[in-house]
Amino acid sequence: MKIIFLDIDGVLNSRDWYMRREDRSKDPGLKERDFSYEFDPEAIDLLNYIEDKTHAKVVVSSTWRLGRRVEDLQKILDDAGFYGEIIDKTPSMHCRIDGQPAGYRIPRGCEIDWWLSKNGEFQRINWSKKKQQEYLDKAIVKNYVILDDDSDMLYNQREHFVRTSNLYGLTKENADRCIEILNKSLIELYYE
Repeated sequence: MKIIFLDIDGVLNSRDWYMRREDRSKDPGLKERDFSYEFDPEAIDLLNYIEDKTHAKVVVSSTWRLGRRVEDLQKILDDAGFYGEIIDKTPSMHCRIDGQPAGYRIPRGCEIDWWLSKNGEFQRINWSKKKQQEYLDKAIVKNYVILDDDSDMLYNQREHFVRTSNLYGLTKENADRCIEILNKSLIELYYE
């Protein structure tokens, strides 16, 4: 299985989109909680393009996951025109000291790493192609990409990270890079 860890703000919408879209805030046809208005249709098309070329499943890593079930996230993106499958969301981890919230957020890369370890049995090996292939053969997740406009990822996720700009969101260049990453084997990605 291939996974897209999907951020939403800065990926499926952007400053450019908010400036280009027409003001529908007073539109009587706009249903309350109609989130499709939040998404740039071109970005949704590019996400569909990635899914079409890779058959990857989506795990939502965006703050949009907070307080929402996977089914809610699927419906929101379905209504916006996405036709792929959302299979899960990453956990929201917070730093605690003596059992109390410490006011610090754990980097998103850590939440993704935890999800990969727990759900995908994914492990990166840095010393041997042969050993990496052995771990990969046992893993559920065979490859992944992180699509995000923030940079709080781990160093060992660098080959999997495609950073968008919150000014423009998901671009064709970003989408093509995601496809390139997802359609490579991990051996190619890490060792060649």
